[in-house]
Amino acid sequence: MAPETNSPRVDYAFGDIRVEPAAHRVLRDGHELELEPKAYAVLLQFLDRPGELIRHDDLLERVWGHKYVTAATLSRVISQLRQRLGDEAAEPRYIQTVHGLGYRLVAPVAAAHAADAAVARPEAPAHSYYRDHDRHGIAVLPFVNMSGEVENEYFSDGIAEEILSLLTKLPQLKVSSRTSSFFFKGKEADLQMIAAKLDVGTVLEGSVRRAGNRVRITAQLIDVASDSTLWAETYDRELRDVFAIQDDIAQSIVDALKVTLSPKERRAIQYVATADVQAYDDYLRGRKYFYAWNRRDSLRAIEMYERAIARDPKYAAAWAGLSDAYVMRHRFLDRNPEHVARAMDASERALQMDPDSAEAHASRGLALFISQRPREAERQFETAMMLNPNLLEGCFMYGMICSSLGNFEKAAWLYLRATEVSPTDYLPQVYLAQAYSEMGRKDDETKARRRALELIERALGANPDDARARYMGAASFAALGEKAKAVEWANLALRSSEDEPMVFYNAACTFAVLDEHDRAIDLLERAVQLGWGDRAWMANDSDLASLRGKPRFQLLLTSLN
Repeated sequence: MAPETNSPRVDYAFGDIRVEPAAHRVLRDGHELELEPKAYAVLLQFLDRPGELIRHDDLLERVWGHKYVTAATLSRVISQLRQRLGDEAAEPRYIQTVHGLGYRLVAPVAAAHAADAAVARPEAPAHSYYRDHDRHGIAVLPFVNMSGEVENEYFSDGIAEEILSLLTKLPQLKVSSRTSSFFFKGKEADLQMIAAKLDVGTVLEGSVRRAGNRVRITAQLIDVASDSTLWAETYDRELRDVFAIQDDIAQSIVDALKVTLSPKERRAIQYVATADVQAYDDYLRGRKYFYAWNRRDSLRAIEMYERAIARDPKYAAAWAGLSDAYVMRHRFLDRNPEHVARAMDASERALQMDPDSAEAHASRGLALFISQRPREAERQFETAMMLNPNLLEGCFMYGMICSSLGNFEKAAWLYLRATEVSPTDYLPQVYLAQAYSEMGRKDDETKARRRALELIERALGANPDDARARYMGAASFAALGEKAKAVEWANLALRSSEDEPMVFYNAACTFAVLDEHDRAIDLLERAVQLGWGDRAWMANDSDLASLRGKPRFQLLLTSLN
């Protein structure tokens, strides 16, 4: 007999999964899962007909009402559902694919009255950081460079980033993004405060001492609520063992948090991107330069990524990094068709080397977008988000693409997701405010602008010379009607650079919001002369809305075709 999914008095269980329709929640090993509404609706369809083949069209009709939705959308939702349930398509425990026809729930389903089942329901984790989350919240802080040489800073940062990257592959963990965790680099900050700001319950901290071919890495995992060490270790090894050390740390964290991994998840954290230590070193240097977001360092990033690839042509992360660097140069620094071609080639190589890499799919999405293939780009980002919901670049960059396409409602949702992944990063808040502006949601826009300014001023407290924080803040001040502050900050950003197109473009946004149209267009023309090349963003940027009817602005857009 089929379960009565419409009854609020019945809960269902299969394997380590429990579904509670009355509470509208799904649990795995007692921990509540985050599911998209459509994924939850599909799961209820399976519970309504366990063991039966449910055809593609039937699911599309029942869940989407056959609105403009393709089988690819259904496939993505099924993949997300499998990932959350800890299932695998190749060896299904729960959801079986019947190729060309549909899907069926193959696990035995037990139904019980909700009141009876409540007695056996596992208790929520003890401390408050898990209160509203189904996943363990963890932040990986930048490792302290103990080498005595500032030059080695990239290496200690890179070790922490690589461990963070491994952990983001596990849906059971809510991993604070690099941007948020690294905000506290070099600051004297209480762990309780850090955990509260990042909304996590555990923190990994460590140090790195590198000397010649030797490396000494210490790490400890701290439960913030109890101020106790869950795990700690010191590794004194040769440099070539650095990959094994990272894997061991990731596995030790999983063990300490008592996270159950599927075979696929276990393979994910044991994956070694490259066996070549020098290639790895070049990659870390490239990533350091990439994050600087300026002309000179973007060229250095390309050089470092290419050196890494020359040593290890199968290094997928280096190929993805190279693609991203060329995308950034084309969009913001040096508009050039050759950069598009190189980004396409590099992103394709990244996917060939590691088709399960969320980073590779996100890189491919960016490359496709600058190649004027937006729909294909969207599909790549959907895949990236499915493979790694914790990947900031996945939701944030996808949001920027949606903004460029004028799909501000979806962009706002993606920016909101980015603010959850990276709560101390001001960029998602800035772009969220712009999306709200285009949607006419003035109150929401104002709140987002205020929150963005709080984060921007905090960033400037750590680095007063941060030009990007200045020009982003200037535009927000302008939108809030604080003209004097807006002009002051825009001019400070302009004085910091004579040849960075991003500075001129974003300063132009401030003056456009202030209705100083000629000044704004002068700055935009200078940005384009210096290499700004993202026409789609310029055409849909809400900060430039007052310029859209100006002939000079339209001529400038035409020049970017």
